[in-house]
Amino acid sequence: MTLVSPPVFQIHWSLVPPGDAAELAPPGCRLLAIWPVPVNHDACFEAAGFTLFGVNDDDWDRAAEDLLRQVIEQLSRFGSSKLVCEPLKDHVPWYLRPFRTGEELPFLQQALLPMLDDSLPGFHALFGGKGAALRTGDGHFLLWVTLPDTGGDPVAFVEHVAGPYEIIETPLRWINLLPSPSCAVTG
Repeated sequence: MTLVSPPVFQIHWSLVPPGDAAELAPPGCRLLAIWPVPVNHDACFEAAGFTLFGVNDDDWDRAAEDLLRQVIEQLSRFGSSKLVCEPLKDHVPWYLRPFRTGEELPFLQQALLPMLDDSLPGFHALFGGKGAALRTGDGHFLLWVTLPDTGGDPVAFVEHVAGPYEIIETPLRWINLLPSPSCAVTG
């Protein structure tokens, strides 16, 4: 395990081999994994072969949230977003429940919160009708981006969402990190 000090924000990414991504990327699409570094120590990342761990601060959190925002913005080029899973809602105190129900959280929060808390269900959204999608979850700040083979160059996509940050292609043993392909579908 390598500890990074002070934290340096980088963007790591990898194409996930089609055999590993069969249940997550429909035919005619590729699955990319994108994650900011350093990663807080995580047994799943370590089992996957990743070693750049460190302690993140508020600046890292802001940069990581901006990365998520950029990914959503770029995926929106493929079409409007459609949440595939049951939406997260704000918490309503027990004494107010007879008077109101929880409201659906904003889209960015829907994607962000499952990466911060592994007890929350995963996030899955489609963008347009050609297979572009985003998944997050399992308590890992890891963006699973599905891009259609036509119109979705993975390197250009990562370069665009990374902005001023260094990008590094980092293949891992994805079986240790892949999200669940299923979720509760909204009606």
